[in-house]
Amino acid sequence: MRHLSKKLRTAVVAGALLGILGAGSGIAAQIDAINVTDRDDGYKIVFDAVIDAPASRVHKVLVDFANIGKINPDVTGVSVGIAPTGRGGPRVRTVIESCVLFFCRQLVQVEDVTEPDANTIVTTIVPGAGDFKSGSTVWRLTAEGPCTHTRLHYEATRVANFWIPPLIGPWAVKSKMREQLEYSILAVERLANPNAGSLAASPPAPGAAGLC
Repeated sequence: MRHLSKKLRTAVVAGALLGILGAGSGIAAQIDAINVTDRDDGYKIVFDAVIDAPASRVHKVLVDFANIGKINPDVTGVSVGIAPTGRGGPRVRTVIESCVLFFCRQLVQVEDVTEPDANTIVTTIVPGAGDFKSGSTVWRLTAEGPCTHTRLHYEATRVANFWIPPLIGPWAVKSKMREQLEYSILAVERLANPNAGSLAASPPAPGAAGLC
């Protein structure tokens, strides 16, 4: 039973993260791999995709935390402040309405964000500030082709701090993964395209100076 509860927790927490990424279908971008595995009391999710947009534009979309709702309509609230780490990076608090089958829950996630280099975005869960005990996320951007495409490599771990009903299984999340991720990646691609709107048409962020 304890092992089963761990599986159920993994399914719903993974669903919550995928809810942050988005839900929908129809995409021009290429998804190469999606994997979700158990890890300790939580899970690890990894995916690789290629987006039809320059890396500097994709970077600008990913660090536009105040407008994360443009990538995912399940996000109902976002606040961005300065993390009290002394490094000047942002602390992002996100509220998500997440559903897996019949189970819906409002989740709060608080993360500190760092950028160790122009190609990498790292977030770290702030323990005790939301519905996750621990976790981290890494986005790695690599320019492909003549700076017209971007390979996204994504890795995330999460350990949840909330109860999950005993009738939800991991299959419910895995059956939706591709659909959910496709929407998110399509939204990033649309916003990162120079012809997609004001966000993409503006100059690249200073932190993306090393990208195409």
